[in-house]
Amino acid sequence: MTINGKEYSWADIQFAFLGRAVLGVVAIKYGEKRDRKFIRAVGNKPVAYANGSPDCNGSITVLQSEFEAIVAAAKAAGKTPTTLAPFDIITQYLDDSNLMIKDICKSVLTLEWEKASKQGDLNMEVEIPFTCAEIELQAA
Repeated sequence: MTINGKEYSWADIQFAFLGRAVLGVVAIKYGEKRDRKFIRAVGNKPVAYANGSPDCNGSITVLQSEFEAIVAAAKAAGKTPTTLAPFDIITQYLDDSNLMIKDICKSVLTLEWEKASKQGDLNMEVEIPFTCAEIELQAA
Protein backbone atom coordinates (compact mmCIF):
# COMPACT_ATOMS: atom_id res chain seq x y z
CA MET A 1 0.00 0.00 0.00
CA THR A 2 1.33 3.44 -0.92
CA ILE A 3 0.52 6.42 1.22
CA ASN A 4 0.13 9.36 -1.13
CA GLY A 5 -0.47 12.12 1.36
CA LYS A 6 -1.71 13.23 4.73
CA GLU A 7 -5.44 13.47 5.40
CA TYR A 8 -6.91 16.65 6.82
CA SER A 9 -7.11 16.60 10.62
CA TRP A 10 -8.47 18.80 13.36
CA ALA A 11 -5.04 20.45 13.63
CA ASP A 12 -5.39 21.61 10.00
CA ILE A 13 -8.64 23.57 10.53
CA GLN A 14 -9.03 27.34 10.95
CA PHE A 15 -12.28 29.21 11.62
CA ALA A 16 -13.45 32.78 11.10
CA PHE A 17 -16.78 34.45 11.80
CA LEU A 18 -18.20 37.68 13.18
CA GLY A 19 -15.26 39.52 11.67
CA ARG A 20 -12.37 37.63 13.28
CA ALA A 21 -10.39 34.42 13.45
CA VAL A 22 -11.94 32.16 16.08
CA LEU A 23 -9.72 29.85 18.12
CA GLY A 24 -12.18 28.47 20.70
CA VAL A 25 -14.02 26.04 18.42
CA VAL A 26 -14.05 22.44 19.66
CA ALA A 27 -16.46 20.93 17.10
CA ILE A 28 -18.29 21.82 13.93
CA LYS A 29 -20.67 20.02 11.64
CA TYR A 30 -22.57 21.31 8.65
CA GLY A 31 -24.42 19.82 5.73
CA GLU A 32 -27.16 20.04 3.17
CA LYS A 33 -30.34 18.04 2.82
CA ARG A 34 -32.60 18.13 -0.22
CA ASP A 35 -35.97 16.53 -0.81
CA ARG A 36 -35.73 14.39 -3.96
CA LYS A 37 -38.57 12.23 -5.21
CA PHE A 38 -39.53 10.09 -8.13
CA ILE A 39 -42.65 11.19 -9.99
CA ARG A 40 -45.06 8.40 -10.83
CA ALA A 41 -47.72 8.41 -13.48
CA VAL A 42 -49.07 5.57 -15.64
CA GLY A 43 -47.78 2.17 -14.57
CA ASN A 44 -45.79 1.26 -11.50
CA LYS A 45 -42.41 2.73 -12.48
CA PRO A 46 -41.23 6.32 -12.07
CA VAL A 47 -41.48 8.50 -15.16
CA ALA A 48 -39.36 11.39 -13.86
CA TYR A 49 -37.85 12.84 -10.72
CA ALA A 50 -37.94 16.21 -8.99
CA ASN A 51 -35.58 18.11 -6.72
CA GLY A 52 -36.78 20.26 -3.85
CA SER A 53 -34.97 23.22 -2.35
CA PRO A 54 -31.87 22.54 -0.26
CA ASP A 55 -32.00 22.83 3.53
CA CYS A 56 -28.61 23.73 5.02
CA ASN A 57 -27.84 23.48 8.72
CA GLY A 58 -25.25 22.51 11.27
CA SER A 59 -23.84 23.31 14.66
CA ILE A 60 -20.69 24.75 16.12
CA THR A 61 -19.44 23.97 19.60
CA VAL A 62 -17.26 26.58 21.28
CA LEU A 63 -15.54 27.05 24.60
CA GLN A 64 -17.46 29.24 27.05
CA SER A 65 -14.87 32.01 26.64
CA GLU A 66 -15.57 32.04 22.89
CA PHE A 67 -19.33 32.05 23.55
CA GLU A 68 -18.85 35.07 25.82
CA ALA A 69 -17.07 36.83 22.91
CA ILE A 70 -20.10 36.02 20.72
CA VAL A 71 -22.42 37.43 23.42
CA ALA A 72 -20.29 40.61 23.59
CA ALA A 73 -20.42 41.02 19.78
CA ALA A 74 -24.19 40.50 19.86
CA LYS A 75 -24.66 43.01 22.71
CA ALA A 76 -22.54 45.60 20.86
CA ALA A 77 -25.03 45.32 17.98
CA GLY A 78 -28.03 45.51 20.35
CA LYS A 79 -28.77 41.80 19.81
CA THR A 80 -28.57 38.43 21.56
CA PRO A 81 -26.79 35.32 20.23
CA THR A 82 -30.07 34.09 18.68
CA THR A 83 -31.02 37.43 17.11
CA LEU A 84 -27.69 38.28 15.43
CA ALA A 85 -27.89 39.43 11.84
CA PRO A 86 -26.92 36.69 9.38
CA PHE A 87 -23.15 36.08 9.24
CA ASP A 88 -20.81 33.67 7.46
CA ILE A 89 -18.80 30.89 9.10
CA ILE A 90 -15.60 30.22 7.16
CA THR A 91 -13.89 26.88 7.72
CA GLN A 92 -10.48 26.38 6.11
CA TYR A 93 -8.49 23.16 5.85
CA LEU A 94 -4.76 23.38 5.08
CA ASP A 95 -2.83 20.33 3.84
CA ASP A 96 0.92 19.61 3.90
CA SER A 97 1.44 21.19 0.48
CA ASN A 98 -0.26 24.41 1.69
CA LEU A 99 -3.35 23.75 -0.43
CA MET A 100 -6.21 25.57 1.29
CA ILE A 101 -9.74 24.17 1.07
CA LYS A 102 -12.33 26.74 2.18
CA ASP A 103 -16.00 26.02 2.96
CA ILE A 104 -18.39 28.89 3.72
CA CYS A 105 -21.68 28.52 5.57
CA LYS A 106 -23.38 31.64 4.21
CA SER A 107 -25.91 33.77 6.07
CA VAL A 108 -25.85 31.74 9.27
CA LEU A 109 -28.77 32.19 11.66
CA THR A 110 -28.15 30.84 15.16
CA LEU A 111 -31.11 28.87 16.49
CA GLU A 112 -30.40 28.21 20.15
CA TRP A 113 -27.71 27.83 22.78
CA GLU A 114 -27.46 26.26 26.20
CA LYS A 115 -24.85 26.55 28.93
CA ALA A 116 -24.28 23.50 31.10
CA SER A 117 -21.59 22.24 33.41
CA LYS A 118 -21.25 19.42 35.88
CA GLN A 119 -18.96 18.22 38.64
CA GLY A 120 -15.58 17.17 37.30
CA ASP A 121 -15.70 19.26 34.11
CA LEU A 122 -12.49 21.14 33.45
CA ASN A 123 -14.10 23.52 30.97
CA MET A 124 -17.51 24.45 29.60
CA GLU A 125 -18.53 24.00 25.98
CA VAL A 126 -21.56 25.62 24.34
CA GLU A 127 -23.17 24.02 21.29
CA ILE A 128 -24.87 26.48 18.93
CA PRO A 129 -27.13 24.87 16.29
CA PHE A 130 -27.63 26.96 13.14
CA THR A 131 -29.34 27.13 9.81
CA CYS A 132 -27.83 28.87 6.81
CA ALA A 133 -28.86 30.04 3.37
CA GLU A 134 -26.18 28.10 1.50
CA ILE A 135 -23.01 26.09 1.98
CA GLU A 136 -20.32 26.84 -0.57
CA LEU A 137 -17.85 23.96 -0.69
CA GLN A 138 -14.35 24.62 -1.98
CA ALA A 139 -15.01 28.36 -2.15
CA ALA A 140 -12.54 30.54 -4.01
